[in-house]
Amino acid sequence: MLSSKFLNFKNAFYALSFILLIILPWLSRDAGISGDEEFHLKQSEKVINYFNSFGKDKSALHTPGTHLKYYGQSFDNITTIFANWLNIEDIYQFRHVANAIAGWGTIFISGLLAVFLSGYRAGFLTLLLFLVSSRFLGHSWNNLKDIPFALGYIATIYFTFLVINKLPKHTIKILLLPVLGLAFAISIRVGGFILICYLFLFTGLYLISNYIRREKWVTRKNILIVFLIVLGISVSGYILGLVLWPFGLENPIINPWLSFSAMTQFPTTIRQIFEGSVYWSDQLPWYYLLKYMVISIPTVVLLGFLIFILHSKKLLKDHYWIFIFFLFITFLFPLIFIILGDSNVYGAWRHVIFIYPPLVILSALGYECIIRKIHSFKIRIILIFLFILLFFHPLRFIIKNHPYQYMYFNEWIGGINGAYGNYETDYYFHTIQEASLWLQNYIEQNNNSDQVKTKVALNFPGSWLFRHKQDKITTQFIKYYSRGNSDWDFAIIANSYIHPFQLKMKIWPPRKTIHTINVDGVPVCAILNRETKEDYHGYIALTEDNFDQAIFLLIRAVEKNPYNEAALINLSVAFMRKDDLSSAKKYLDKCLKIYPEYEVAVHHYAKIYHLEGNSIKAIDLFKKNINNNYKYFPSYLSLANIYFEIDRNELAVKTLKKCISINPVYKPAFLRLGNFYKKNGEYTLAEKYFNFAKKL
Repeated sequence: MLSSKFLNFKNAFYALSFILLIILPWLSRDAGISGDEEFHLKQSEKVINYFNSFGKDKSALHTPGTHLKYYGQSFDNITTIFANWLNIEDIYQFRHVANAIAGWGTIFISGLLAVFLSGYRAGFLTLLLFLVSSRFLGHSWNNLKDIPFALGYIATIYFTFLVINKLPKHTIKILLLPVLGLAFAISIRVGGFILICYLFLFTGLYLISNYIRREKWVTRKNILIVFLIVLGISVSGYILGLVLWPFGLENPIINPWLSFSAMTQFPTTIRQIFEGSVYWSDQLPWYYLLKYMVISIPTVVLLGFLIFILHSKKLLKDHYWIFIFFLFITFLFPLIFIILGDSNVYGAWRHVIFIYPPLVILSALGYECIIRKIHSFKIRIILIFLFILLFFHPLRFIIKNHPYQYMYFNEWIGGINGAYGNYETDYYFHTIQEASLWLQNYIEQNNNSDQVKTKVALNFPGSWLFRHKQDKITTQFIKYYSRGNSDWDFAIIANSYIHPFQLKMKIWPPRKTIHTINVDGVPVCAILNRETKEDYHGYIALTEDNFDQAIFLLIRAVEKNPYNEAALINLSVAFMRKDDLSSAKKYLDKCLKIYPEYEVAVHHYAKIYHLEGNSIKAIDLFKKNINNNYKYFPSYLSLANIYFEIDRNELAVKTLKKCISINPVYKPAFLRLGNFYKKNGEYTLAEKYFNFAKKL
């Protein structure tokens, strides 16, 4: 298999590296804007303003919604600086090309590390395995957080190995490399601190292993020198990593560690589909990352890693065994840390994409071990055939579904068709760009009026995508399940945050879908042509307490589209306001039939039970709703109100305090507690909660 008699692996390694350097940036030009890009771009502009004002503009330090002050995000910042200098108009495409270069750098340095450990054949195998690493490639197009951090991570590991391997000798040039790698990693994410721990740990273990082998150079003097070198690298990398990070610069000692604490339990949580159910990201099962990696990493990579594990005893007898062991630690430790720390992760395994390069290298070493073990030409030919066969599934997906490679699922789950409705697909909204281009062409061909602007709604911030059509098209952000409450003509909806029941039952894409973006035949984004605006006008009538008009319009809307969740909810509310509870139930039943766990519908159903005087059923339903979605806060408030009514004040207060502990900015809960304490003459406590409410 891959015999050096027929192939010069050094030349092949550099040739393939050069080809990838050309191809990856070119392919990135087709990528859409990722779900986080707009926030990070705006933050980078705030960072630039911070430095231009010599620290007077503090907007980069005030990020309550995005928490981006905790990120160094230097790659974003540098990219924006260069885009401004070069007067780049399409800044997102510029960002994507830059990120693809970072992705290439990650691949190339991973290959060099494999060369260091086991020669150019192992390095070439590493490049080949990256070539079919669909998810890694997909994130290389537009993920300016995780890919550059992966580059800093693997580069620092490689440079650390170079330094350790030269001990006790050293030069300024070789010592500068880990300083730069460490600084780059820390400047993107504070999690780069882990590399300092690796540096001390690996160097210490290397010294111990050489001492045990009675190497003469391991003296007290040399140990002290090595310790000072490692300390110097760490301090220099730490300081240099703060240069483009305003929050870190404000207090270089305390703030980075505050950021590290925030990153280990990141405050932003989102809802995710996993194993066919919906979870908040801070409640996902402990094996979430492990399972996602098993079902979405190419089989050929997983098999190589398994071979590595099975042959680890032999590999650990290699000349560079200690470096192979260190590399394995760099893959395994972050996973263990995240799992044991119950960290908040989401978006498949993109948060740990930095451990993927070590995994690929270890996989390549596994195959290299097999190659060295087998000398029969016929068996090598068979292995080459099997190797190529394993390449087919991911390679076909990569070629067919560009630029949506990040949605890849392997054979074990049945590809994206097997994963659909059970796991997230377009969670990063990559398809919105293609959909927006299609819709702009459609509107251009079908809109005969030059007077009225076409209104386009998206479940993604899409103003940039329509920037060249601002004279003809307006855009707005909507949430899919309340789409009927907004005024729009067309809507672009990626299937992120769509309930798995609706995906599996093909309720989504909805009626009047005029085009879908498909990945391997699976619809992941839909373009809707609005059938009627009676649902919107009915909603407006409802807000104006014109219940008869609201009911008339909303019934007409539901007759045209019985799968309109917003219209069904609004109809039930209108009938509740008119004390027609049986009709209200009728439309809630229709809503729950198409979305059985819809917390808004369940909440209103519980309210109806309460209005009917059935407090027990109301309490049970409110509890069920909270159990299904522990962040649906109106149900906490309604449940507490019932407890107050039936003189179970302790339970009511407990419910409200639990609500506040989960959502410290939910003002109605503070006001309700304040009113309760005021009514009971506990004015100090009442004032406390009223004051909290005023600040929100």
